[in-house]
Amino acid sequence: MLIKNRSSILFVFFTIILTETFGQTPNPIVNTFGFHKSFNGTGDMKGFDINVQKRKNINKRFDWYYGSSLNLHFRNSPTYLMSVEPYSPLKFYTFGIQGESGVTIKLFEKILPFHITTSPILRFQSTSYPSVYQISSNSSYPRPRYDIVQSVPNSFSVGYKVQLELGLFKIRRSRIFFNSYFQNDTRSDVITGLGIVFKNLNYK
Repeated sequence: MLIKNRSSILFVFFTIILTETFGQTPNPIVNTFGFHKSFNGTGDMKGFDINVQKRKNINKRFDWYYGSSLNLHFRNSPTYLMSVEPYSPLKFYTFGIQGESGVTIKLFEKILPFHITTSPILRFQSTSYPSVYQISSNSSYPRPRYDIVQSVPNSFSVGYKVQLELGLFKIRRSRIFFNSYFQNDTRSDVITGLGIVFKNLNYK
């Protein structure tokens, strides 16, 4: 309960800070900030994603942007992936940082802003999650034992990212959007996310 309250307080705090900064700065170095609850793979690895962008206006219908994202995901091993007595689960993490640049299509700006963004990505990933297991049997264990055979901790990949955004409300020169995204890369690492994006609308 305490952790949830702290998370809510931090979210409100950063919302106020970002709104004040974006609302008072006419041309900030970074004019878009996003925070997401994200999922790696089939959703068994859960974590968060932080994204910053610099946007440039092409015309009334299109934007061009460049930026970077940082994400961190965690998971416990299944109960059958045993370590030592008393069969406590193994803990894995995946950390990624990526650069991205793409184009945003802006629709219904005067009614209910809806944005569609596509971009290529260049991604570095570090993970403790093993890529190959070996199954073995032992009479001392009630279930098959899964041993780690191979792990690729660090890797580079290229891929693509698609984002959908719905404008919620406007505060001064900024607008808050609900954002969902999907991305995939040459390692077949699928990452999805749902979150909030803050955009300074005073950019050229």
